[in-house]
Amino acid sequence: MNILVVAHYHYQGICVPTALFVHNQMKEFVKAGHRVRILVPTPMIKTGQDGKRFFPLLYTEVVDGIEHVFMRFPSFSNYGKRTGWNLRSAVWVLNRNLSKILGDFRPDIIHAHKLGINTELASLLRQRFGCPLVFTSHGETGCEAPWNHDLNAVKRYADKADTVVCVSSAIKRYLEQAGVSPELRVICNGFAVNHCLPSADRRPFSVIQVGHLTKQKRINVTIESFRQLRKQYPDAALTLAGEGTERRALEQQCETGHLGDAVWFTGEIPNEQVMELLSRSQFFVMPSVNEGFGIVYLEAMASGCITIGTAGEGIADFIKDGVNGFLVPPDRPDVIAQRIAWCLEHPEEADRIARQGRQDAAEQTWEKNARDYLALFEEWKGKYNHDGKTEAGLEE
Repeated sequence: MNILVVAHYHYQGICVPTALFVHNQMKEFVKAGHRVRILVPTPMIKTGQDGKRFFPLLYTEVVDGIEHVFMRFPSFSNYGKRTGWNLRSAVWVLNRNLSKILGDFRPDIIHAHKLGINTELASLLRQRFGCPLVFTSHGETGCEAPWNHDLNAVKRYADKADTVVCVSSAIKRYLEQAGVSPELRVICNGFAVNHCLPSADRRPFSVIQVGHLTKQKRINVTIESFRQLRKQYPDAALTLAGEGTERRALEQQCETGHLGDAVWFTGEIPNEQVMELLSRSQFFVMPSVNEGFGIVYLEAMASGCITIGTAGEGIADFIKDGVNGFLVPPDRPDVIAQRIAWCLEHPEEADRIARQGRQDAAEQTWEKNARDYLALFEEWKGKYNHDGKTEAGLEE
């Protein structure tokens, strides 16, 4: 099967040009014997891979067997993700370079990630080639761009797909609220199990949160829960791995709470170091909101941490409260402190929960995720072949 993916440039300093959740899934498609080409809309002049700012209008590169085509387009705001002029310029470039972008590649299925420019370009390609179109929503409807809070805009973009895949039931509920017409399916993300390092050598009373230091992640709630926990367990330690706009405010919160050296801000660190920290921590806490799924929860569980997430958010599809982790109400630091204290007072039960979490997470691989998507792709490919769709749409 020829799979054409559309996903914007998202270099994370790890030698792959798109988001890891996109790249790892495509690698599994390739391993399963499929040909994968990805169209990567890339704003002009914005810093790209390895700090470079200037590329040709079209630039191709094969990474892990995936054929990348970077398509530069003029952009004046927000790294090209906003609509309006940015979208029109991207469509203009695509229209005039389609034959060069695809060459001999004729897609059997088109898969676009995130609503916006990616889905607009994918819908045009769908018209041109008369093949099925699948969108995946990762949670951008709740946190990434203000226009995504407009239910009419969400519906307008999503209605152009044959099927919209949601990485969690929380996203599915949001799209249902928007009145999205296509079928909605939930397929949870996978993660790279082999990167996790389960270890018995854990620091006692250790708590960690990993992620960007932003308001969405509710790190202030974690710090407050830790402050309460320290009253009963003065040897407890908190690690906050990540960087972001809220760091100074969070540091001030720690100073005001007299937490001293008990809280460690690591700053931005490599993923390997994050995995090492998870393997040596007892508890992982992330009470974030508007979280589409949260792969880091799986990484924490697979690393052997007792994992605490937010009830009603994406991870609630995976964490079963009191079975393989804990789910807490949003903005309730007292409940987080109570759950951790309970685990410290009931070590055998806590160990059982950690073991179950590790076992469940180990099964949620990218290979499993890819199998679910490929089954969906084959289903839609068969429908289109049967219906005899025809080509129309973009200019050559």
